[in-house]
Order: sequence, then structure tokens, then C-alpha cells
Amino acid sequence: MFAGWNYGFSERTGFTPDTLTQVGIQSYQLTEACRKGVGKQRGIIPPLDALYTDLRNLGKIFGVSDRAEKLVKQYSDQVAAVTKAVAAQGQRPKVFLYDDGRDQPFTAARNAGPDEIITKSGGTNIFSDVDDGWTTVSWEAVVQRAPDVILINDYGGEVGTVADKENFLRLQPGLRDIPAVKQDRFFALPYAALVEGPRNASAVQAFGAYLAGVLR
Repeated sequence: MFAGWNYGFSERTGFTPDTLTQVGIQSYQLTEACRKGVGKQRGIIPPLDALYTDLRNLGKIFGVSDRAEKLVKQYSDQVAAVTKAVAAQGQRPKVFLYDDGRDQPFTAARNAGPDEIITKSGGTNIFSDVDDGWTTVSWEAVVQRAPDVILINDYGGEVGTVADKENFLRLQPGLRDIPAVKQDRFFALPYAALVEGPRNASAVQAFGAYLAGVLR
């Protein structure tokens, strides 16, 4: 069994590596979900490095190290091509990742996957100064940081759709004057592309292309 935290393992449900060990089942926890210490936030290395680490480790576990190395090279080459193009742009739009939350927004701080996806794509996560993973912030903080673009986490369900989230954000009184809303700069990526996984590289490509268009 291998999984991440809150998308597989969960203390709330009691489905954890420890409980699996008690019944004789071995598990592998994704590096993105590892903690820096007991009771500390999750995230011990940059998210893309975590992906490459897990691919290599899983390659060893299943005896397919060569395939794992090919994937690591493929993904890292994809990301490198985007970062090379980004370096020539100079400017970096400020980006707010909106996951969900009405009273308070749930977003990605420095140690969550979207932070590095945003950075490699040519943007700056407005909450990259917060030493945490996925976390709750305030609407006041969002307004103060005045994002140029809002990146929406798309869960793909019938409730809480991208359109629902966009409409909610547009109707928030405090957000009406921030650049992202005034300029209608909303972009969505699927949940599976924003948590550690094989879609991360294509997410960097897609969002990088969008941000390049914003700067034109």
C-alpha cells in the first residue's frame, strides 16, 4: 500500500501506516506527506524532488528502476524546458491558489505541491512565505497580497465546480478590486495535477503557457 496524507492515509479514519503495520501490511508514505518532525508540518523536500524520490524508491521496490529513471528524466526535462523559457520573461505574476473555503480560504503554502508548480511555471505563490503545506489563511491576507492570477484546484465533481468557485470569488466584496478578478485571470488545474504525482510536469507546462500569455 502506498499513499499520501488525506488522499489515502488519514488519522481521522484510522487508516495510517502504523495501523497497517499492526495487521502485517507494509506501506509506503509519499515523501510529500512526510513531516519534518513530530507534530510539525508536512513537506521535507521540494515537491518535485519528492516526486522524483518516490518514483526512484517505488522503482526499486517493484524492480523497475530503469523505467523509473526514464520517467524522472522525462518529467524533469519537461519542467526544465518551461523554467528556461520563464527565465527570459523577467516578470513573475503573483498567484493565489484557491482550493476551497468560504469563511476562510484553504490554500497552498511553501511546502505544498502547488508552490513549486507555480514557481516553475513562472509565477510567485503569494503564500510562499508561510512555512506550511496545505493551510487555511484569511481573505484579508489575500487582498493585501493582491494576486495577479487565481489558480483554482479542480476536484472534478458536480458540487464545488470550477465555475462555482469562480462565481464565489467574483462576488466576494473584498476581492473585486484585486488584479486577478478585475482582469478575469482565473486558471484551473485538476487536483491530481496539484498533489505529488505524474501529472505535475504537465501542470507546469500548462500553467507556464497561461502565465506567459498573461505577460504578453
